[in-house]
Amino acid sequence: MMSAGCTSISVGSADGQEFAGLGYYQVKLPASQGTLVAVERESVGIGWGSLARSAAFLGYDKSEWVIADPADCQLLIVIKSAAQAENAKEIIELLGDKSPCIVDQTGSLQPSPRP
Repeated sequence: MMSAGCTSISVGSADGQEFAGLGYYQVKLPASQGTLVAVERESVGIGWGSLARSAAFLGYDKSEWVIADPADCQLLIVIKSAAQAENAKEIIELLGDKSPCIVDQTGSLQPSPRP
């Protein structure tokens, strides 16, 4: 999503994870599963928010967050390249029925739904 002007964006559940700003924003939500929320934000302008205790900024900002409940995600795999996706496939196979939480920023590995 690309946004210009004054913007307020809420992500995650209804518990108030939010950021706001004035300027140009690009927000991506990589493939994830369950209650896991991944956010990539790139912006120019001024911004602030409660999302992952983000700090206020003026100018250019590029941020990435993963919001996860430790009770649900005891192992978190973040995939940023095709090579990492191949390694992740091997790890997931070794884990068997203990599936980890996965954030796939490449789109090359489709996460299987968590029970």
